[in-house]
Amino acid sequence: MAQKRFDEYFAKVVLEKCFPEKFFDLQILDKPDLRCGNEIGIEVTNSMPTRVAEAFNLWHRVAKQGEQTPPRILERLQQLDEVQLVDDELIWMQGMYSQEELEDFHDAVEKKVEKLNSEKANYAIMETYELFINSFIMIPAWLINVAIKRLQNINSKPKKFDNIYLITNEKKLLIFDISNNTLKVKYLYSYLDRMAEEAKVIYLGVKNE
Repeated sequence: MAQKRFDEYFAKVVLEKCFPEKFFDLQILDKPDLRCGNEIGIEVTNSMPTRVAEAFNLWHRVAKQGEQTPPRILERLQQLDEVQLVDDELIWMQGMYSQEELEDFHDAVEKKVEKLNSEKANYAIMETYELFINSFIMIPAWLINVAIKRLQNINSKPKKFDNIYLITNEKKLLIFDISNNTLKVKYLYSYLDRMAEEAKVIYLGVKNE
């Protein structure tokens, strides 16, 4: 089986820390990515503009290849100036909220809904399915109802995600309860950085086995 991505380990840590009464010892598998026994299956993805995702991927190539990085990669990074290396940390210079970010979020959900309902995808049969999205986006309060309504329209196929979890730029975890048309917010603040570090340790440990 292909090496699982960091996102799955990050989602596992966040969900287990934030909802210990619901999630414990989540198993990292595939289709769906995380499983809580045979009851809950959780798909994991991320949401960011295509150019930003490309920039992050290229920066990781630079970190791996060092001086052997092809010039065309460095030239492309100059064009993709949304992501910059600041004090050895990759920063997305996104500025203020844009409508495109909300569309990226909805697109990420729509792709997962389509995949969940695809006969070719061959998902394991679970009692319920949920979706975890790691992102750097911001959703202003005045657009929350718009986001919920759009999610309900997207998430209306035979197989649905009962809850959609979204990590935002402000280090908040938004929980969209689609069935009950409600939204809950968990403010993670510095705890999110700690959870990311814990996930990184687990991920690197598994990767180096």
